Amino acid sequence: MKRVIGIVLAAASAGCSMHYFDAGLNRDSSQQVMESDRRTLESHTLSSLAAIERSLNDFVQRHHRIPKTLNELVPDFLAEIPAVELGLKGYKNTSEVSYYDASVIIDGEINGAAIDDKGGWGYAHNDRQVIVFVDSTRKRMDGTLWYRARGVY
Repeated sequence: MKRVIGIVLAAASAGCSMHYFDAGLNRDSSQQVMESDRRTLESHTLSSLAAIERSLNDFVQRHHRIPKTLNELVPDFLAEIPAVELGLKGYKNTSEVSYYDASVIIDGEINGAAIDDKGGWGYAHNDRQVIVFVDSTRKRMDGTLWYRARGVY
């Protein structure tokens, strides 16, 4: 009888430890899936940023002026304003654009302290340059700040 109880207890404790082991695997798997999803969203947003930048370049070359809004790119240069997808808590996927005064551009870069951090697109220009950026002061997965990101093309 003691032997049977010992086997039952051993089996029960093995089952419990397997449960905790499985829970740890599930947490690791969930974390990996979340990171993979976030990388995918970041890649999509960077590709969208590159498409907007190309469209801006094409617009300026054709019209010899900087567009006042990104909507001027639609539909001749861009089918639609794509969504920013950051995969970060507090931000929703959005194609909204915040338009900023030229004063947010300092030495050719966006001054992160002067943006609203809404998570959509940001757009600013002066007489020499136009900058479209992700309106976020949070970091990307690689540690760089979103508002400093440039599209990859």
